[in-house]
Formats: sequence, C-alpha cells, structure tokens
Amino acid sequence: MMNVLKIVFLGIVGFGLLVYLTAPEQSNTNNKIGNDLKLNTSLFPSHFEVIGIGGYMKKDDLFKNANRKYIVILNHDALSLVEPLKLRNRKDIVLVANISKTPWFIKKLAVNGKLEELNANSTVPMINDTSGNFTKLLNISDDTQTKYFVFKIQDDNSIVKLQESNVKKGALEFGITTEESNKYISELFSFLK
Repeated sequence: MMNVLKIVFLGIVGFGLLVYLTAPEQSNTNNKIGNDLKLNTSLFPSHFEVIGIGGYMKKDDLFKNANRKYIVILNHDALSLVEPLKLRNRKDIVLVANISKTPWFIKKLAVNGKLEELNANSTVPMINDTSGNFTKLLNISDDTQTKYFVFKIQDDNSIVKLQESNVKKGALEFGITTEESNKYISELFSFLK
C-alpha cells in the first residue's frame, strides 16, 4: 500500500514539474498600439495561422480580395456564431478567434481541434489568435467571454471599429437556439455597412 502511495505522489509531482517546466513564458511587454496611431492593415504581421488550411497564410493573400472588408473578433462564447455564419456564405468577412487568455495547456490539448471542428466546410477564413497579437494591434483589451467586435477595412486599408456586441453567457458550451442564432446573426449583419 505504501509503495502505491509513493508512486501516486511521485506521479503527481512529476506531472506538476512537467507542466511547470514546459509552460511558455508570459510576455510582460505591452504591445498595444497607441490611440493616436491610425489602425491600418500594414500593421498586421506578414503571416497568419488560418484555421482549416493546415498552416499559415500570407497577409496579402488573405486580404488581397477586395471583397474582404470586415474583421470580426470573436471571444470565447462569441465563437458560437461561427456555425450560423457558415450557413450565410458571406465572403466579405474574416473571423479572428481570440483565444489568447485560454491557459496554454488547454490550447494545446483541445482548442485547436475545437476551432477546426467549428470552422469545417466554411468559406469564411478564421485566424487563430493564440498569442493575442492580432487583438492587441486592433486595440482590444476587453476579453469578456461573450463579446465580439466588428471592424471595417476601408479602401485605403485603414481600419475603423464599427461596433461591439455580446452573445449569451455559455453560448459555446451549451449552444444557442435557432431563434437566438437568427437574432445574433441579424444584429451582426446590421453592423456590416
């Protein structure tokens, strides 16, 4: 009995050390863009991790399509809007999955697979923002789980924030009804001017 307890204890200690020693360092730098600087697509990194293509995509390839005029940042529960958006077949939207505040261990184990599942068979590209750099470039510091943010890319490549809104708490885990889905999507589309 004592040997079993030793093995369990050593196993727990070993797992704790493994998690502690392999955790990525948290950056303390604040990469927020100053409010006096105009937001522009030139501030974006040259490559994005796009869900569904199995790798990275160049910024120029993602935004060269003149029809892609809107960026929708989806926090945790707002990711429940991905499924109804697929059914609308809008090609003028780029989604951004803001999962930067998710613990790193959960990101590695479950999040990427869930995002692939959510965005399967979609014509709407979704950027995986695991580091939070994309949201920092757009001056978004609000990581409330239920929020989403809508931005428009102007003809001169400047970016303006159109609106922010909410979905219900627990929408991703427990789902949303058809009525709620229609309400949220109608509200989102009303922001796309």
